[in-house]
Amino acid sequence: MWTRRGLLTTGGVAAILGTTGTALSGAVDVSGPPDFTFVSMPDFLNADVADLSGLPTWDGGMNSHNQWWQLAIDSCLWAVGSHNPDAVFVAGDQVEGRWNVDTDDRRIFGQVSQGTDEVSLAMCRSAITQAGSVYYSEYKRLFAERGMPLYPALGDHEILDDRSGRINDRWSPKGSHKGRPDNRYYLVDHAKSVWADHFTRTPEGRPVHRKRPKGSQHEFTAYAESFGDVFTLITVDVFHRHEAGVRLGVFDDQLRWMKKQIRKAKKKGHVVAVQGHIPALGPYRVFASGNLHMPEAERSSFWRAMKRTGADFYLCGEVHDATVVQQGSRQPVQVSHGCTYRFGFSYLVGKVWDNGRVTLEYYELPQVSQSEELGIWATDHAKLAPNRISYTMPQLRGQLEWHKGVVLSRTEKLGVYDPDNDPYAYEKPPYGLLGRARKAPRPGPSS
Repeated sequence: MWTRRGLLTTGGVAAILGTTGTALSGAVDVSGPPDFTFVSMPDFLNADVADLSGLPTWDGGMNSHNQWWQLAIDSCLWAVGSHNPDAVFVAGDQVEGRWNVDTDDRRIFGQVSQGTDEVSLAMCRSAITQAGSVYYSEYKRLFAERGMPLYPALGDHEILDDRSGRINDRWSPKGSHKGRPDNRYYLVDHAKSVWADHFTRTPEGRPVHRKRPKGSQHEFTAYAESFGDVFTLITVDVFHRHEAGVRLGVFDDQLRWMKKQIRKAKKKGHVVAVQGHIPALGPYRVFASGNLHMPEAERSSFWRAMKRTGADFYLCGEVHDATVVQQGSRQPVQVSHGCTYRFGFSYLVGKVWDNGRVTLEYYELPQVSQSEELGIWATDHAKLAPNRISYTMPQLRGQLEWHKGVVLSRTEKLGVYDPDNDPYAYEKPPYGLLGRARKAPRPGPSS
């Protein structure tokens, strides 16, 4: 569980509802129903969650699903569904995704090896395909059965997760990391293709999205969709594989395609949001994250293109906390947000009107319990998750009012961020509240 500083010690209605800070201005009438409503929730689930017990390779050991996680997920998605969103955006990290690793040698998805020889890579490709079939299928079901259209972006966990190192050297072609074999770089393209098979291609292999950067390496990991003749979402793939590694940002054919899509949408009078996994601008709040970001920041080709073409919002995740950055009036607004689900849950509700009005509301569901015992399995033993988690009701933690490029008002977590004086950052609670996690036994066949 991760709580807000002062949440457990500050009383009153303001502490519960998050009503402190500057009120919404009222300068723009938002009394009528919006023309489009979305929920953005990056980094959900950031864990491998699915029932493995029906697989032919099941060995009776630790599962990736249980009733406690299902109840927690149900409560969080109930909160999201209560806003009746027309679409749900997830800017990456839907899974844990370290599927080229099998620390406990269970071989649930087949044998793997971290070598760069073709036999090792073939085994890993097969395991990634099998794991993706299980975990992505379950992920899609969670939204489909609730009638919530899902529009995801690719995150680092969809390409086997990053490792420590320089920002553009997290997937190295060297074949090793800190002296250990590491073949993730050579599997990036396959991992992207497996993700696309579940989210941007039909079972017959046809593209789900008509607007996409055709012929580029990102053809099936980037796309654009318009909603209600008022809003356009442009999803980008910020992981550009090249001969020296994986570069973070948007480049070449995908960049040209993105600029074209933004210009077309702006000519129609749409509010335009770009969705990608990592932040471009700082400073921002960050919690329990590898802190991937675009190293060139406002000088990046991506951000310069956003400004020149008139994009309105950039919705991103990775950092597991919420911050709004706008460098000047009528410039794009970056909203970094999201959570690491085993520690907390949050989401952003956007409402769009046909005269260019937008309101954003940021909600958090505080975690009220988390077991000491680890009990949700992942292929990397270091990423096992707590056996039990539970959440309470959503709490409004920030609002923002925007009209045609101008932020009219903003409060709390969506207010101005001061790194040196921040009363809203996530903090660990006392161990007495949740208990200290203990080392889990190695999962395997039941004795």
